[in-house]
Amino acid sequence: MIEIRFHGRGGQGSVVASELLAEAAFVAGRSPQSFPFFGVERRGAPVTAYCRVDDRPIRVRTSVTTPDIVVVLDPGLLRTIPVTDGLKEGGLLLVNSGHGPESLATPVRAVRASVDADRIAVALGLGSPTMPIVNTTMLGALARVSGIVPSVALEQAVRASAPREVDRNVEAIRRGFAEVRVAEGESLPLVRPRAVRAATVLPDAPLASRPSDELHTASWRTLVPTIDRARCTRCNFCWKFCPDDAYGFDADGYPVLRAAYCKGCGICAVECPPHAIAMVADEGGLDP
Repeated sequence: MIEIRFHGRGGQGSVVASELLAEAAFVAGRSPQSFPFFGVERRGAPVTAYCRVDDRPIRVRTSVTTPDIVVVLDPGLLRTIPVTDGLKEGGLLLVNSGHGPESLATPVRAVRASVDADRIAVALGLGSPTMPIVNTTMLGALARVSGIVPSVALEQAVRASAPREVDRNVEAIRRGFAEVRVAEGESLPLVRPRAVRAATVLPDAPLASRPSDELHTASWRTLVPTIDRARCTRCNFCWKFCPDDAYGFDADGYPVLRAAYCKGCGICAVECPPHAIAMVADEGGLDP
């Protein structure tokens, strides 16, 4: 699993960068995860966003404290925020800077790279001269030096999800990819790029990506339902209202929990007319 931490300021697009990277990773056939962390939510305030990319489903839900890659969208944060805290040995530090990457300091041996994303964004009219929007430029540079996703996957993600200025953002990806610099003697990529999936045309209707009987959500839960058969009237409400098809029935028609599919939401306990279902702490004793 590759863990990426983005550091920027409100208005630069750090959160969108994390989301676009996750979407591009999905297009490239990997399993992604993306989420932000906000402090004071205002323009110019420090913002952190996280992204994980793996070849298997990602179970962890914590913030990224030991990143493989750190991406800094505002070089001023290097003086005020410990952006490189936890950076792994042999990882990557990518900074928006007009200076060479040799000037960057890291606490461990890591690859250092820089790209003048401010200049590129201003030239393309992304944002303003005082607050350029540099996220797509940084993503293009990241694709070049990390190999975590191919640039064509980023372009596909931008064309599908960018709210405006799609062509300019695509050009920013290409220029970031072309103009990023890596410190002399240091090289990547961290991972081997994958082929991009063919674009999928989705119907204009609600769509589940996989049937519920294939989604094992047991790892989400902290509570699990227990059934009091003496109170159960076999009304089937638990089965009817369960969003994850976590209930089956025994030969006598009583509900039986299919633990592998239960995420512990408690809807069954709320909807049970005779109150025969109680939610208790999940101590890991149920078979999947």
